[in-house]
Amino acid sequence: MVVAADHVVRGIYWPLSIFGTQVDVQWRWLEHLGWVLIQDMFLFISISQYLTETLEVAKRRSRLEGINAVIESQVQERTMELTEAHKQLVETSRQAGMAEIATNVLHNVGNVLNSVNVSAEAVAGKVRNFRITSLKQVAELLREHADHLPEFLTQDPRGKELPGYLVKLAENLSEPQKGILQELTSLQNNIEHIKEVVAMQQGYARRSGMLEPLSAVTLVEDAINLHNDSLDRHGVTLVRDYKNVPPVLADRHKVLPILVNLLSNAKHALADSNGEKQLIVRVGQNEGEGVQIVIADNGVGIPPENLTRIFQHGFTTKPEGHGFGLHSGALAAREMGGRLTAQSEGPGRGAAFTLELPLQTTKTC
Repeated sequence: MVVAADHVVRGIYWPLSIFGTQVDVQWRWLEHLGWVLIQDMFLFISISQYLTETLEVAKRRSRLEGINAVIESQVQERTMELTEAHKQLVETSRQAGMAEIATNVLHNVGNVLNSVNVSAEAVAGKVRNFRITSLKQVAELLREHADHLPEFLTQDPRGKELPGYLVKLAENLSEPQKGILQELTSLQNNIEHIKEVVAMQQGYARRSGMLEPLSAVTLVEDAINLHNDSLDRHGVTLVRDYKNVPPVLADRHKVLPILVNLLSNAKHALADSNGEKQLIVRVGQNEGEGVQIVIADNGVGIPPENLTRIFQHGFTTKPEGHGFGLHSGALAAREMGGRLTAQSEGPGRGAAFTLELPLQTTKTC
């Protein structure tokens, strides 16, 4: 509008300033005004289209930002749910591992209690078979002849036989006494074994949740002690191959369930196999800064397709299995700065599980 007004005023009064000539051509200013108005019209159209497109883009951007905000909120909620589910899974897996340890502890204690019961029955049987009646008869006979005991022992035929009878009776009583003493010794040993198993489990429960320098061999032996009776009962030959290694930095409460589960899996793998059943436990230092605990068996082995799934949560090949053991073991090993791996050449070729733990001097995240 300013340009149009300028063309009208100057075209009428000062044509030289706008047309470049003093010659007045009638209505020339109107022609210039028309062209300016046409340009303005196209400018208005362009501006209107631009504003419309800009508004539409702004609306789309606003909708996208709203959708992104909703998605981000949903992602955060799902992340929190997954984090909580992971915590619950780890806790459930740990409880399942501890339940398995408790089962082994109770199983071992139960086996020892069976031995205690057998020894107690044997002692009771020997006591019941004591020749107390004969001893009472001898005492009654001596009481009857207490007033003339020397004459009775030297002149009466029954008195003359009494010393020899007492000697034989003492010999007969000494044999049950030896057996009872042996059974009592066995009872004491079995009770000590029960105390050791329970004390070891209590020690692990008290020291849970902290990383500390530990002997890898001691950890392995503690796990083996929980399986000793079961391995013997299944006819498994245990081979120990221990190297002199530095202490590892680990949590007793997390390592023991891993080792107990690995030994249990190896025992079941051997139970389902034919031929000689051999379980090899190795402790050594790997090429890096860590200690390797290898539990290898010559049992049924692992198919290649299962090696990639064996540590997944819920995966198991045992009908009564829950699929927690290896998964929770792998998680626990990772939390301690180590790892748990599996190797097998296939069905019928055995399997080996390797638990790697960092050394005491190794820094872990």
